[in-house]
Amino acid sequence: MILNVLNDATEKPTDTQVKAALGPVWEHFEALQQLAASCEREWRHYGKKYGWKLKVHADDKVLFEITVAEALFMVALSLREQERQELKADTANEWATRSPDGYVKLEVRDAASRERAVALIRFLMAQRELA
Repeated sequence: MILNVLNDATEKPTDTQVKAALGPVWEHFEALQQLAASCEREWRHYGKKYGWKLKVHADDKVLFEITVAEALFMVALSLREQERQELKADTANEWATRSPDGYVKLEVRDAASRERAVALIRFLMAQRELA
């Protein structure tokens, strides 16, 4: 389990704080934000245990959430049943079998892990007609 570094409920995270926590991983964080530029983004505090998460959504539908840790971040998303079935049809895609409940968490700490997250987010954006 990763440890969220953004816990102070009284202080909404700034880019400066996130960049300091992520270090060289900041560029991957920015890449995901650019990918979802058409979506709304908001920082939400989920209590002392979970801290701040960046919620990326279109209207009232969440696309993914990001939790910031030291030198990495976690992308969490939920696949709807139809989306899971579409992924299953693609035998090259590991996510449908790795997440039978439809909930996926990906640690992003380098270019390879970023590309896995990007591929899955692009898939969801296409499915939800957000691309």
